[in-house]
Amino acid sequence: MRWSFPRTPSLALRLSIAFALSIFIVAGAYLAVQMVLAQRFASFITEQSLKGQTHDIAEAIDAGSPDGSVVVRLGGVDAYGFDAFFANLKYRVLTEDGRVVASSDDRLESMMPTIPVERQDGFYLPTLIDGVRFHVAAVRHSVNGRDFLIQVGRSDRFAELAQEAIVPAVNEAVGIIVAISIVVLSILSFLGIRSVLRPIRIASETAKTVGQANLSARLPAEDLPSEIRPLIAAFNDALARLEVAFASQQRFFANAAHELKTPIALLRGQLEGAAGTIPALALRDVDCIARTVNQLLHIAEVSGGRPLDKRPTAVDEIARQVVGFLSWRAERVGVSLHIVCEQAGADILSDQGELFVLLKNLVENAVDFSPAGGTVCIRVGSDRIAVEDQGHGVPEDQREKVFERFWRGSQGDRPGSGLGLAICLEVATAHGWQIRCAEAASGGARFEVMFAVP
Repeated sequence: MRWSFPRTPSLALRLSIAFALSIFIVAGAYLAVQMVLAQRFASFITEQSLKGQTHDIAEAIDAGSPDGSVVVRLGGVDAYGFDAFFANLKYRVLTEDGRVVASSDDRLESMMPTIPVERQDGFYLPTLIDGVRFHVAAVRHSVNGRDFLIQVGRSDRFAELAQEAIVPAVNEAVGIIVAISIVVLSILSFLGIRSVLRPIRIASETAKTVGQANLSARLPAEDLPSEIRPLIAAFNDALARLEVAFASQQRFFANAAHELKTPIALLRGQLEGAAGTIPALALRDVDCIARTVNQLLHIAEVSGGRPLDKRPTAVDEIARQVVGFLSWRAERVGVSLHIVCEQAGADILSDQGELFVLLKNLVENAVDFSPAGGTVCIRVGSDRIAVEDQGHGVPEDQREKVFERFWRGSQGDRPGSGLGLAICLEVATAHGWQIRCAEAASGGARFEVMFAVP
């Protein structure tokens, strides 16, 4: 089974976990190596320690007495160690002929009786002293022109006692240090990684703001890691190509609409001049074509980033203008228009002409889909406006699609080009508003525009 790194949504968290695991593994490996070394090289470490103590004793030898006696004057911790642990820590000072002239206890025999004195220099020997296992090291030293052989012995009991007293405390201290190190280094690693990734987050936030209204925006590449810059550069290149393509598309819409408006107007004038011989249906078709062209031109202008003339606007007043403008159309199909002001005089910052077009399209759509004798209700609030009809409503799976250009759903026989609601979406987006389709209390459709109220 192949191991894989745990998946988390945060790259910073994943890297921090990786650092923490690495620190933990390294610390564990270090402790394991230390334990192995301590076990395998315990004898070597003991030997070196004992030989080091012979130097301390040599420095404490006083051999300047007139009678030729030798005195060892240990002080501090060294004296305390040999006095307090005399049964497990011993030393002997021997002359060249093997005579013991100083001892840590009352016994004056060599701790290496089977080894000739001339061969003991630098010698290390585990041996038994009074039935207790000792480790003995011997080193020759010269003091005031006289050569002495200094033996130092340490029992296994001393080592076991030291291990029992010290090792648990050392292990606990090492464990605490390792745990604190892991926590501190993990936090520092996480903060450091967040700092490194901060430019990426800034680029991500900038990318969220890129839309058809500001395709000229580019993601910042400053301070980004060199591994990320090619991706940002490729994304900016894609935005540049998209901006060119979108501008070309908008110019096509606008140019086509402008070029078609004049011929259509001339065609309608000619048809009206020959009204006696041209059926009314032809005039209606020409009017539909003209309306579609005007809608194409409008949607091209709005989505193309045309500057909006925003000013405080009374929403209820715009609603009344729309009702007055469409009253003839509603009366013709037997639909009544009704305004409910939940908060009269509510002002928003908007382009009054665009708000009028948005609300007009919503009411037109509601009138077209309302049954004869039905009511279209326009509800004006402080932060939103809603248009409700009493038609069949919009199926839930189609409520997002109704704002797509030229989408007409299953009502393909209805008049219109499928651009009215698309224009509503473009106007709302240009203002920073939200628009959605839902179900009205009557079972019909409810189109709601939520204003961006500061």
